[in-house]
Amino acid sequence: MTQSFKHYLVESKKTYSYKVGLAGDLPEGAVDRLETVMQKFKVAKMSKGKKTPIQERPLDFPNLQNTRATYFDIETEYPTTPQVLEQYLQDTMGMDPYHVIVRDPMAPQEEEQAPKDNKPYEAMLNSDYEASKDQQKSAGDSRVMELLKELEKARKERPAPDAGKSVDSGKQEQMSKTDADSKSPMQPAHKGPVKGNPQPGK
Repeated sequence: MTQSFKHYLVESKKTYSYKVGLAGDLPEGAVDRLETVMQKFKVAKMSKGKKTPIQERPLDFPNLQNTRATYFDIETEYPTTPQVLEQYLQDTMGMDPYHVIVRDPMAPQEEEQAPKDNKPYEAMLNSDYEASKDQQKSAGDSRVMELLKELEKARKERPAPDAGKSVDSGKQEQMSKTDADSKSPMQPAHKGPVKGNPQPGK
């Protein structure tokens, strides 16, 4: 029971993580020196150094050119800040201060320095761009056809311009004919001289 409780305390002990970067080719004994000076904060875990390829402008060392860096993931039992730890290592590692950095492992630089996809770059002129052009053309053709169908439908639903005029003309002709055929009550029943007055107006 006591042993399990001690194991639980060890497992539940809080640690503090840092990423230490050392630029350039490390001098002999640099790793041992780093582990020794870090004991001030009681090292709980320290990874082996992970080297990067030579870079023209390393992200963490913008003042250096054409160099690599070696990074160590370190966990300590005593807390501190990346800024304080960086200053401490610059003073105790015996290296150029510009070759030592410390930062939070969760900092945005971690994502920026993550390995990139090494697939060869493919020009868009002959791939997605051409596909996009085809899609645009297809969409344009479809839209033109839809507009033509809408115009045709509207033309069928709209009455012809002369339709109303023809109806009105037919009505007017019919009314004129009716008026011509109707007789005024004031007109004589027949044309010609009236009996008793063979010559009207005399």
